[in-house]
Amino acid sequence: MAHRSDLIQGPALDVTDEHKSQVAVVLARLAERYAEEEPGALVDDFAFTMRVGAEAYDATGRSLAGAHRIVATLVRREAPSVDGAACGPFASGLLDAARAQGWSDDDNQPAIPRHPVPGPRRTDESGRVPAPRPEQAVAR
Repeated sequence: MAHRSDLIQGPALDVTDEHKSQVAVVLARLAERYAEEEPGALVDDFAFTMRVGAEAYDATGRSLAGAHRIVATLVRREAPSVDGAACGPFASGLLDAARAQGWSDDDNQPAIPRHPVPGPRRTDESGRVPAPRPEQAVAR
């Protein structure tokens, strides 16, 4: 006979490889945030839960389709214990958990390098952009 105090098993999570990579990204982002704070300050459990939810929402494309809940649940499972933890050691524990999930600093380089775009041409007094003149042309 079931009692009110019996643990009820939650629904099974349908975890994909994309969710696992998003978990690693969220753990790394959280580690970066906690590393920026005062190392001796204690980690607040409620604030950590809110940060996990916000980072999971951001990592899954800012959609309420449900993937953020899976990612947030997995992050909470993989993260070190918050009880009595200081921000500095907690950040290193989060980074270790991210690396255990397959995250590395090398993977975060942009695939397409960004090149600076030249600024706008100067306008004359009327506000019109003058056409390039032959004497301004670059010799090839």
